[in-house]
Amino acid sequence: MPMLGFLYENPVLSGTMISGGQCRASLWAEGVLPSCKERMPQGKRIGHYRGDSASYQAGLFNQLEKDGMKYGITADQDKAVKSAIALIPSGDWKEPVKGCGHELAEAVHCMNGTKKAFRLVVKREIRRQGDFFEREGQYFYHAVRRTG
Repeated sequence: MPMLGFLYENPVLSGTMISGGQCRASLWAEGVLPSCKERMPQGKRIGHYRGDSASYQAGLFNQLEKDGMKYGITADQDKAVKSAIALIPSGDWKEPVKGCGHELAEAVHCMNGTKKAFRLVVKREIRRQGDFFEREGQYFYHAVRRTG
């Protein structure tokens, strides 16, 4: 599974990590950022980082905070994240655009190994397939840890 880093302004590949075989990307996701930083032109810095749930790691969050980067990383929906979502009061859910089919709210969350608590922006959508897939609950949730 490849993990790629690009410069947004002129889509140049600035860092890669490619694993051989069946390897979880989360095992080496933290290595992509230093790889990209090493390849930056002198006097330039990375200002934004976007990652999927493989990047949802305390060490990476600490580095992004230290470097002052803005970021958005999809939350790994583990037990703690699901608990934080469940604690969102029903009155906090807001529909950003009338009739869009989803609602947004925020939750406060923390992880072992991070230096401070942070906010999760959570989107919930009504399941449209009913019981077809036999999943629990009426809603599907997507959470992102984000700054800026």
